[in-house]
Amino acid sequence: MSTILTDDRGRLTLGTKLIEKYGRKFVIVQTETKVVLHPIPKDPLKDLQELWKDSGIEKYDIKELKRMIREEAEKEMEERLRKHVR
Repeated sequence: MSTILTDDRGRLTLGTKLIEKYGRKFVIVQTETKVVLHPIPKDPLKDLQELWKDSGIEKYDIKELKRMIREEAEKEMEERLRKHVR
């Protein structure tokens, strides 16, 4: 792990090794305690297809996927509500 400082304009310099390894495009994800850079692949669709293939998602039809997504969203909302009510 390395430490990176921003310049006077708020820019980060990652260095040649990191750029060669991860590329020049990143998504910035902010949490309450962190800022995380996730590299954007050169061919995002290809990477997504590989993830799907590895996950076994192709065995589900659209109706089943929608049901699964809805269930997960409901669980997440219930958890957030429980935390908020406390």
